[in-house]
Amino acid sequence: MNDLRQLAKVRDEDLAGRASGAGARALLASILAETPVEEPVEERRRRPWKRLVAAGALTAALAAAAVVGPTILNTPGTATSYANAAMDIKLENGMWVARIKDPFADPAKYEEAFHAVGLDVKLVLAPATPRMVGEIFQIGSGGGVGEKTTIGFDSDPKHCKITDPECTLVLTLSPNASGAWIKAGRPARPDEPYANGNQATAEGASLAGYKVKGKRVSEVAAEAGRRGLKVVYQIVEPQPDGGHSMHPDRQSDPVGQDWWVWDAEDAQLGVVRLLVHEKRAVRK
Repeated sequence: MNDLRQLAKVRDEDLAGRASGAGARALLASILAETPVEEPVEERRRRPWKRLVAAGALTAALAAAAVVGPTILNTPGTATSYANAAMDIKLENGMWVARIKDPFADPAKYEEAFHAVGLDVKLVLAPATPRMVGEIFQIGSGGGVGEKTTIGFDSDPKHCKITDPECTLVLTLSPNASGAWIKAGRPARPDEPYANGNQATAEGASLAGYKVKGKRVSEVAAEAGRRGLKVVYQIVEPQPDGGHSMHPDRQSDPVGQDWWVWDAEDAQLGVVRLLVHEKRAVRK
C-alpha cells in the first residue's frame, strides 16, 4: 500500500482548531530541528527554494487551523436569518418572518431553515382551492407553544394571486412558536386533488352563486359543463339529523341523472364533485 500519510509526523487532525496547539508546535519544532546537510555552494545556488517551501508549508498549516477553529464553534440556532432554495427567514421587529420561495419544496427544506435559527417548527404545504391558498388548515402544538403564541400565514402583497411573480406566501411566528406543526394551503397542480374541503357554491369557488340543493344531477351537471367543469360523484348516506356522510360501500355504483344533488365541492382544478343520493335532501 502506497500511503503518503504514513510519512507525516503531524496529521491534519492534530492541527484542527488549533492555531498554536501541540500539533502545530510539534510541526514547527520538527522543521526547526532539522539538521541541514552541507551542500556544495554551487548545489545550494541551484536550489534556493528548498527552505522556502518548508516555511510555506508551516504557514499554510497554521492558517488552515485558524480557519477551521471558528467554524467548529458555530452552533445551530444562533443566527437571526437563514436562506435556502425553499425559504428565507429573518427576525424582524421581534417576529420570525419566513418567506416561502418554493411552495412545492420538500418540507425537510423548510425544517432545515427553521432549525438554523433555533426553531423546531414543521411546515407542510398542501394543495388548496384558490381561495384557500395562504390559509392555515391545521396547527399542532407542543414544546413552548401556548395561548400567547402568534402564528400567521398570508400572501404578500395581500390577496395577490400566487401565480403572479411578485406574489409570495409569508409565515410569521412569535419566538415561542418552537414545537408547532403547521399545515397550510399552497397552489395546486392541475392533477392534484385539493387537501381542503370547500363548497363549490361558495364565493370565489367553481359554482359560486349557483344553488345545487334540491336539483337533479342532470341539471347541475349541465351548469357545471357550461362553466367548463368536469363532474365526478360521491354517493352519500342520509343521517337522522338531516345531514349526510360518505357511503364507503357504494362509490362504484352508477349514478342516475335523475338522482338528487345534496351538495357540491371543488375536487381539484377544473373538477367539481357532486354529493348525490336517490332521495332528495331534506330542506332545513
